[in-house]
Amino acid sequence: MRADFNMALSAQRTVVSEFHNCWARRILVILGAAALCACSAMKLGYQQGDRLAYWWIDNYVDVTSAQEPLTREAIARFFAWHRKAQLPEIASLLQEAKADVGQPVTPAKVAHFQDASQQLARRSFEQAMPDMADFLLTLTPEQITRMEKKFAEGNAKYRKKFLNADPAEREEARFDKVMEYARLVYGGFSPEQEKAIRVKVGPVVQNAEARYAERVARQQEWIKMVRFVQATQPPKAQVIDLLRRFREYWQNPPARHAASHEAGNHAGIALTVAIANLTTPQQKAHAQDRFQKWIDDTHALMREKSQPPVQSAAAN
Repeated sequence: MRADFNMALSAQRTVVSEFHNCWARRILVILGAAALCACSAMKLGYQQGDRLAYWWIDNYVDVTSAQEPLTREAIARFFAWHRKAQLPEIASLLQEAKADVGQPVTPAKVAHFQDASQQLARRSFEQAMPDMADFLLTLTPEQITRMEKKFAEGNAKYRKKFLNADPAEREEARFDKVMEYARLVYGGFSPEQEKAIRVKVGPVVQNAEARYAERVARQQEWIKMVRFVQATQPPKAQVIDLLRRFREYWQNPPARHAASHEAGNHAGIALTVAIANLTTPQQKAHAQDRFQKWIDDTHALMREKSQPPVQSAAAN
């Protein structure tokens, strides 16, 4: 999971976020749509999504009693919209991926699913912005300071795991993460296959420092924005515009990060293609079964009714 505090994806920071954002983390497995559901507890996580989303936000800012009702209502609105508007699109993407997973995979096919998942994220961002603007206008300086500390804690863990001073340890950590997702889709891999995958992980590891710098810069932009909102209390429409600009910054990094962003993207796509085209007919069949289970879960979630906002203990 990314540790970036993207309030634009506050509800999606739960398991639901895996539908849209695994591509952005470059831990790619196969055809992008696999990453849309890269969580072994997708259905259960979605059903508990409102609680998980609130827990995550509270962990970062320590939601006050005054903020809690509006926050829970905003999360419930987001999930009600997402269930109706985006789950059908996700089901269609998964169906397309299931059909494609048995065929040779090309960079163009991976890019297609990547673009589709990013479009889903953009629309989710847009949908959530009015409620996010309301929330940002209530933040206190102490809550923003807490947010910064949480960023620092997450960055320290990231550096320890993925930026180890020992190059071998650094590569092993990234390889383990890649294989975690690959096995989720395809099942087990032979030693020969894993050796070939290690070679493709190399370029992803080489881009780790630049990826981390991009992560920190994005966090700094977020903090700068929320501090401005807290200090100046601009009209809601202006806050929404600031959120929209942040979304563009996130998906289209400035020139100083553009080259490394593009290099990381190409490395991730190459890794995805390599893994997919190394697989045997048995592994492809395993992947198709996995996709079908995700499709079934998504359809089941679409049939469920949205839940009302969870009440706080104090309200009972």
